[in-house]
Amino acid sequence: MRSFDAALMLTVAHLSMACISAGGRPPERLYPPTAQPLRAEQVSKLSGYVQFVDNQDVASLASAFELLPGCHVIGTPSSWGQHAPGTDSVVTATTGHWLFALPMRAGHQYSIQVLVGAMTGPVGALTIKGYESDLAGNVTRAFEPVRNPSDLQNFRAEAAHPAEIEGRVN
Repeated sequence: MRSFDAALMLTVAHLSMACISAGGRPPERLYPPTAQPLRAEQVSKLSGYVQFVDNQDVASLASAFELLPGCHVIGTPSSWGQHAPGTDSVVTATTGHWLFALPMRAGHQYSIQVLVGAMTGPVGALTIKGYESDLAGNVTRAFEPVRNPSDLQNFRAEAAHPAEIEGRVN
């Protein structure tokens, strides 16, 4: 991967993470109701190119979500579009549905992003990645989409031992 591409991806991830805590609608809580909302350091936050969270269609809800820490499977929509900066054009793509297995940690933010590569006329390349950042906005991990069903099985087995996940990640 070229350094420009890596820098672009990190910049996009940082910007998207800032949007989670920016003004606008508060995050939709996807955890059982509590007397008082949980604090930021007690929940995991999710935003970005998301349609499904643990098989629940969340497309009609807010664009940012709060979840309890743990194993979550995130599904993307199948179509993506974005206004092309500096133009009157809109870039669209049929991406198909992608799954991400995220071992979400308390006090961390997660974002699924569509990254646009070089455009050559009407054709270009897209990459869909997941990012984890801490509350300060520092990207701490990147995630690829699940490639086969055994990846999900391995993820669920790993998530059954959260102390081991915390020990490896920190």
